[in-house]
Amino acid sequence: MAKGFPGTGGMLKRVIILPFFLIILAAFAMFWLVYLAGSRDAVRYAVASVVNEVSERVTAEGIGRIEEASRVAASNAALFALSPPSGLDEAVVMRLFLRQLSLSDNVGIFSVGTAEGEYWEAQRTADGKLRVGRAGASTGGALQFHPVALDGSILPVSESRPGYDPRQRPWYSTGAAGYDYAWTEPYALYSNADLAMAAAAPARDAAGRLVGVTTATLTLGSFSDRLSRFREASRGIFFITDSTGRILASSSGPDALMSAEGRRLFASAHPDALLSAAAIAAGLPGAANPAPIPDVPEDFSFNLSGERYLGRRVSYRDGRGLSWNVVTALRESAFMERLAGTDRRTLGILAVFLLLSLVTGWMIVSYVTKPLRILVEGADAFEPGGEVSGDLCRLTGRHNELGRLARSFMAMKGRLDESFGALAGSLREKEVLLKEVHHRVKNNLQIVSSILSLRAGSLEDEESLRAFEECQERIQAMALVHEEVYQTGSFVELDMSGYLERICDTLRTGRAAASCMRIESLVKPDSMMPLDKAIPTGLVVNELVTNAIKHAFPAGTPGSVTVSLERGADGWILAVADDGIGPGNWPGRGTGIGTMLVEGLVAQTGGRLERGPGPSGGTVVTVSIPD
Repeated sequence: MAKGFPGTGGMLKRVIILPFFLIILAAFAMFWLVYLAGSRDAVRYAVASVVNEVSERVTAEGIGRIEEASRVAASNAALFALSPPSGLDEAVVMRLFLRQLSLSDNVGIFSVGTAEGEYWEAQRTADGKLRVGRAGASTGGALQFHPVALDGSILPVSESRPGYDPRQRPWYSTGAAGYDYAWTEPYALYSNADLAMAAAAPARDAAGRLVGVTTATLTLGSFSDRLSRFREASRGIFFITDSTGRILASSSGPDALMSAEGRRLFASAHPDALLSAAAIAAGLPGAANPAPIPDVPEDFSFNLSGERYLGRRVSYRDGRGLSWNVVTALRESAFMERLAGTDRRTLGILAVFLLLSLVTGWMIVSYVTKPLRILVEGADAFEPGGEVSGDLCRLTGRHNELGRLARSFMAMKGRLDESFGALAGSLREKEVLLKEVHHRVKNNLQIVSSILSLRAGSLEDEESLRAFEECQERIQAMALVHEEVYQTGSFVELDMSGYLERICDTLRTGRAAASCMRIESLVKPDSMMPLDKAIPTGLVVNELVTNAIKHAFPAGTPGSVTVSLERGADGWILAVADDGIGPGNWPGRGTGIGTMLVEGLVAQTGGRLERGPGPSGGTVVTVSIPD
């Protein structure tokens, strides 16, 4: 029986489950991509909103400081224009400035310098403590600082810096140059060299003469400290530059404002990689690109060390010498951490659902493919009259399509068993008849041979006797075929090794025995040849060996004849070789009845006959017999 394709059940499972799985996987992939795209867009929109909100808060923080400082500086200038500070009690001026400091956390110094060189200030130090300063004729030109106690009382001098003239300071020259307040460029404080910028307002009398200049000073270090305390500072950076692109304040701290040599740093060339990358992405001017930038807010993004940042640049101009660029840049991933966790949970749920779908589909397909596998195995193992497996018998009890298919298979097996039984019986009858036919043909040929032998016994003519013997040998060669068929029971092919060996044995005990001639058969066992070619081949061997005995060894000369048969690429190669006198010395070569029989039999097989000398003498006759 032909075997079924191995692994039919597994193949069918794959054929059914694979498209099912791929469709679900494609649906999940599409859902996941749509979800990712939507969630990322939403987060980017949210991050952009946060960036805008932070940018507005940073800008509002700066503007609030600016407006408060400029407002107080202008009001102080108006006050001192009406009542010059030199005409006021020194304690009154100090109390005024201390009161203003207590009401304003944004301003670091309130001060006034007069046209005569007198100077008063109140200052908030880096540690949050208050102190007052005085310089002028009463201090001998030194700037003396008095700590302020917690109860507001002014303590004795704690620090003195000589040679202080307010008229030589940059804020004085800025305020004295106009009639309204103006902002100075950043400069180093005289008291501690901290970087600061001041709103300087001139105090002029009714005649327009300059009485003095008041200031409200912003220390840029404290401004940076304020920015660093923003909640979003850990998620990115925000900073403020002037119109030239130099740093004024940064959430990375006050140390980011100045270089080691004491020069203000350009944001675009800052050693902090994040700050410089944000400045470049925002298009801020620098040492190599001093061109001004437009005042329109601009959104930007950039990548740094594998992180994506979203940012916004806002420009602020107050028309009084102040020109700021506020830059905010926040790390996108900082806002996606929770989303990443949600993504992982969602992906895990999808993976579990996909696995459950696969397992469920596999179970459903197994329910279908297992009966089919049983049917396939039953068909592969089918033998006429053979037993049926228990699985197949149980399958016939199912009340569904698979059960009906199993019952149909069993009914078909019953019909095939009956048909095979009838065919087997008919085949046995035909085999018996064929064996009987071959047996009777062999017997008839033996009878004919016996009649010829009886007739030959009454002959005295040698020539006639040899003719009768040759006829007997030919009949015997044909009888041997039928005997082989009868004994082996094969009606299609014949084992040529046994058949040719028996022909050679017959000739050995006949013609060759008298002359001590050796006849050898070199045919491999199990050399099967179709029956329609075996009979003429055996007759050809009989004739060729007989001719060799008769003609190759004159006057009873001893010798040997070798018969070989081998399978070639396109058919069979038969060779009969002797070590006799050679083909050119045979008497009557090519004119006898044996030669005619050989040529006729070779033609019957469709073969080709060749005769020639052997490699070491004698004659070799080769017959090529096609398949």
